[in-house]
Amino acid sequence: MLKKVALITGGAKRLGKSISLHLARNGFDIALSYNRTSTADVKNLETELKKLGSDVLSVKTDFSVSGDIKKLFDSVSEKFGKLEVLVNNAAMFRQVDLFDITEEIFDGFIDVNLKSVLLCSVEGAKLMKLSADKPCSIINISSLGGIENWTGFIPYSVSKAGVIKLTKLLAKRLAPDILVNSVAPGTVWIDGDDNVNVNKEEEKNYPMRRFGNESDINSMIEYLALKNKWMTGQVLAVDGGKSL
Repeated sequence: MLKKVALITGGAKRLGKSISLHLARNGFDIALSYNRTSTADVKNLETELKKLGSDVLSVKTDFSVSGDIKKLFDSVSEKFGKLEVLVNNAAMFRQVDLFDITEEIFDGFIDVNLKSVLLCSVEGAKLMKLSADKPCSIINISSLGGIENWTGFIPYSVSKAGVIKLTKLLAKRLAPDILVNSVAPGTVWIDGDDNVNVNKEEEKNYPMRRFGNESDINSMIEYLALKNKWMTGQVLAVDGGKSL
């Protein structure tokens, strides 16, 4: 029996890397995209994934370039011929003050964080239609920034709010063969990472009194990828109660 195939965008570092490894441990063959991750780090990850028994494809992809997105899915089609799970994880994140926002900055966030999710979902859905194992699953990684009002992160928050709305629209359009849901993480602390965008002082603002970890997010990804057969169009805030 052919193994299921999962594609994780931005799947070579931080949360994306963790998701790639977790799905490999759960029996998936893995396709992943990367952009700024070093070639050496990608090769090391490929070795880890193969040790877990996965066939692996990695494709350098700039998600601000639609041609790169098409190339990514053409590569997945050529190698695997199908797709069961798409995790739209690739994104850009940084703080930008309102009066420092330029058209170029705003367009950059929309292109990478929102438009690419639409384009990847369209291409992914075409491949999912070729799978005999349905329903397939699109999992969009949004953010609490798309739910709460982060005034220091307006372009980012607007793009992630768009991902949340897009999730619902895709879910309604692609049912019943493709389930589309979104995971909206709170701050996630990655062991072994520099966590450069994480302010440890904010941990006290979480009702659970800690940031999330890889396991917190991976358990939800695992459910959506392997166990969910009916839920669609939902935004799941895995946030330690921060949005309460």
